Amino acid sequence: MAVTFYNVKEGEFVRLIESQSISKIIAQESADSPLKFHVVGINPKAETAYAVRHGRTNTLRTWRLDNLGLFLKELKIRTWEVQYKY
Repeated sequence: MAVTFYNVKEGEFVRLIESQSISKIIAQESADSPLKFHVVGINPKAETAYAVRHGRTNTLRTWRLDNLGLFLKELKIRTWEVQYKY
């Protein structure tokens, strides 16, 4: 199974969540910054994953877990998976 991976801006990520194109959210700890997380949304039916990137550069955006929780709570996301880099 090959998964297509896209880096999208925050607004596009919100649109994908609101249209229910994303059904699973994963917060993955950054390899460079401890306790900073990248957020990835997955659409298992289309075998597609979306990661939030910075607006002006194509680098992944990092979040503190409390700020990520607030962002997802505003989008009415109740559950997400957290993965540490161990």
